[in-house]
Amino acid sequence: MSHQTFRSSWIFTAPVIAILLGHLIVDTYSSLVAPLIGVIENEFGMRSEWAAILLGVGSLVSGLSQPIFAWISDRTRSSVYGAAGIILAGLGIGLIGYSVNVKMVFLMFAIGMVGVGMFHPIATARIGAIAGDQRGFALSLFFVFGMAGFFFGSLFGPNLFAYTKTLTSLWYLIIPGLFIAVFLQMTIDRRTVEDAAKKIDKPHNLSDYDWLSIAMLYLSAVFRFFVNMALIYLLVRWVESHTALLNPGLTKKEVAALAAPTAGTANACMFVGQGIGGLLAGAVIRHRREKLPLILTPIVFAPFIFLIAKCEPNFYGFACCFFAGTGFAAMTPITISVGQQLMPSHTRVASGLMLGGAWVFAAFGPWAAEYILKQGGLAMAFTVTAIALTLAGLSAMGVKKVADKLIAPHI
Repeated sequence: MSHQTFRSSWIFTAPVIAILLGHLIVDTYSSLVAPLIGVIENEFGMRSEWAAILLGVGSLVSGLSQPIFAWISDRTRSSVYGAAGIILAGLGIGLIGYSVNVKMVFLMFAIGMVGVGMFHPIATARIGAIAGDQRGFALSLFFVFGMAGFFFGSLFGPNLFAYTKTLTSLWYLIIPGLFIAVFLQMTIDRRTVEDAAKKIDKPHNLSDYDWLSIAMLYLSAVFRFFVNMALIYLLVRWVESHTALLNPGLTKKEVAALAAPTAGTANACMFVGQGIGGLLAGAVIRHRREKLPLILTPIVFAPFIFLIAKCEPNFYGFACCFFAGTGFAAMTPITISVGQQLMPSHTRVASGLMLGGAWVFAAFGPWAAEYILKQGGLAMAFTVTAIALTLAGLSAMGVKKVADKLIAPHI
């Protein structure tokens, strides 16, 4: 947290409330599919490889759309993409149950995840500019609302399916998204970012930046997002494997349906760990003291990923899920904050790079997890994922410095 006296009045402004609610609903949408992947796999006759590819495609298109729309919004100084992203995410993912074949499932999910990607860079740049010297805490608060969305979606999606027995019921979540999108568009204007830009003593060209530090920070984020998506997929297979052992007479489809709520709980525990870790990191870590936590946090928590394979889906297993989420996600708001400090004249691009640009490679998480799972089993897949998280911490050693000051004082 900044050395300056904490001021929280910006938290209660309409734009910030709209951004936080927007993040809540967008990440609710993006988390609906993962715990239902076994159900979708059986409903549409997918092979397990295609189920893993589906999750990877979501990461890929969401990741690619973030830097693209960050660059477009930087050029146009328009925030319409934030509200548009919420609407697109809701329509694409909320209507996925109405798909008539596998191709349409992929198309609807991809459309929804483009919307998720559109929202994030605009929202992160705006809330950072509003908070000023409280940027790290603001981004951690933003992150927590996203984790709350993941938590809600992971529990609500599978339990809604268990109650209605149909994927078409997901469309109900489109309605709150439409209201939040309208609220966001009504309350956000471009004045905040323009005012913040005027506070920069000297605008920077892209060539002025410390690209080695940016590259190593980016690499660390790539490893952490890879771990994120690998675990989302592996936790479903972990629960399904134990469900099948306890119920040997069930078909694969029946196992997937029975396991879905528990898989949602496992992912929800992981998301709670992500949210609490991110909030604590933003509140405790001070400006220009970010490097050591960026290195140590992934390394210290990596063993919990390895331990998941040794546990059953019970209290101990869910506790490992919680700490695994803390390990790969606690540094996400700090990474965005440091990225914005390293690129002070291009904060939307920095946000898009450290979120979406890194998230592109998260697409390989489920694919790699499925391949290792087939070749070496669950224990091997969790072990490799733990090693990847350790590499995230080691990569952060190359971040040599951050900006001497934040780009905008309290607004």
